[in-house]
Amino acid sequence: MNAPSKNVTFSNSTLAVTAENLGPLKQRILLLGDAGLSAISPLQASLQKSVERAKLAPEQTAIIMLGDNIYANGFPKKSIGQTEFDEEQLEDISHLEAQLQMARDSNAEMFIVPGNHDWYANQVDSQANFIKAYAKKYKTNTRFVPFQNNANPLPEILYREGISIVFIDSMWLLKADVNSFELAMRQLEQLLQQSYQQHPDNVILISAHHPVETVGPHGGYYTQVGLQLYEYFLELLNGENVQDLDSAVYQRLIQRLKVALSPYKKTVFAAGHEHSLQLFKNDNNFGPQYSLVSGAANSKKLTGVGINENSQFASSAEGFFEIDIVENGVLLKAYDIHNNLPVHQQWLWKTD
Repeated sequence: MNAPSKNVTFSNSTLAVTAENLGPLKQRILLLGDAGLSAISPLQASLQKSVERAKLAPEQTAIIMLGDNIYANGFPKKSIGQTEFDEEQLEDISHLEAQLQMARDSNAEMFIVPGNHDWYANQVDSQANFIKAYAKKYKTNTRFVPFQNNANPLPEILYREGISIVFIDSMWLLKADVNSFELAMRQLEQLLQQSYQQHPDNVILISAHHPVETVGPHGGYYTQVGLQLYEYFLELLNGENVQDLDSAVYQRLIQRLKVALSPYKKTVFAAGHEHSLQLFKNDNNFGPQYSLVSGAANSKKLTGVGINENSQFASSAEGFFEIDIVENGVLLKAYDIHNNLPVHQQWLWKTD
């Protein structure tokens, strides 16, 4: 395993991308995660840059937030007798509002996935209801997914031109009992079959919080003194440590996800959780063909990142990934807040 230093970018782009071979845009997906400390005024740099990308084609753009939307303990809960949120609670909520501001500023649709820190509130209903009320007030197309009132958050799917987007609540799956876990996996398999039957040429994008591959702290790669202890004690406060890839329940989830995705071509698994940007290509026909980590939406949370034999790109600079479905294929770009142009771009699939 090789490891670039923090803030040094590794890029393994091999396919040339030019304006001439792009063709018309069909759908754009912006992927950002771990934005739970984002500033609202002025808007966090990565969020603002995403707004600028979304405003180029708002009707064809979906912004997906990949979890950990409020650090450190999710949507705040009022104490007994408390009628209004206090200053600290309002500060926590402002980090979520910063993300919601993106939909107002860009007019693009937005989907917000829960992460483990969101679940540290013991429920995500409060966050879901706040987002629903916000969307109604400001007339934005924004949803917290997957979520249903008084029901398990089973996987959900939606279709856009050239792409099928599946949302899963990976934290709930890590904590779920065997029966609930199996029910969710059967639903996922049914949704994937439905996508293939109805839209056989679509890219399948799984949006979750926990990655299936990483060369970061949750994968056992640490570059910062004290981070491992911090994560350990945080998990002690919140129950069993299931946040690292080597935990038994995390491995159960990874293996089942890989089994579910293996029959299909043109699959991408997008997650946050690690506070970096990482892209992996899988050539063994087991699991998603590409997996990515896009959890670098805030400079305060960045962590070091390494590379392995599957790595296509790695960076620990604040930024995000973009997937463009165009006439001539599926193009992935990585943006950071320090450069106007993409710091990495490559064809995931190219139409000849």
